Amino acid sequence: MDVFNNAVIFITKVLEKLLIFIMWIMVSAVIWQVFTRFVINSPSTFTDELSRYLMQWVGILGGAYVYALKRHLAIEVLIEKLSEKRKHILSIIISSIVLIFCSIVLIYGGFSTVQTTLEFNQVSPSLSLFGTNLPMGYVYLSAPISGMIISLCSVNDIIQSFHKMVKKSGNL
Repeated sequence: MDVFNNAVIFITKVLEKLLIFIMWIMVSAVIWQVFTRFVINSPSTFTDELSRYLMQWVGILGGAYVYALKRHLAIEVLIEKLSEKRKHILSIIISSIVLIFCSIVLIYGGFSTVQTTLEFNQVSPSLSLFGTNLPMGYVYLSAPISGMIISLCSVNDIIQSFHKMVKKSGNL
């Protein structure tokens, strides 16, 4: 039980630092874009695309980060009226649905998209790294990574809720 919880805590801290770094790069790219466009009158060709791709990473990984912190949007009107045991049962059901969704849509669908774009050599039109255009599969990799993080958090939530439910009933 503690293994999942410790992993979630570690991943949350790493994700927080990564999101701060990505935001810093994104803001720097936008400032550079504005500077080159309006001061130099020669707009940078890659910063617009870079900022869009980084925004995608921030949005999707940010969703995983918020889910890990349990600060996601939730409707708690129903939960407040339930007994402790039923709250834990509902939490297990909700976490299971999230786990299934993330496994199918974000992990499976995300990896399929990454694999397809890499197989067909789809590249970014103007963003290049080390002399070659950035493969779009790397941009789409944010979805399966986020899906794995959310899935890990869901499994942790299921284990925590089950453990609390069993402990409250006196069976542990």
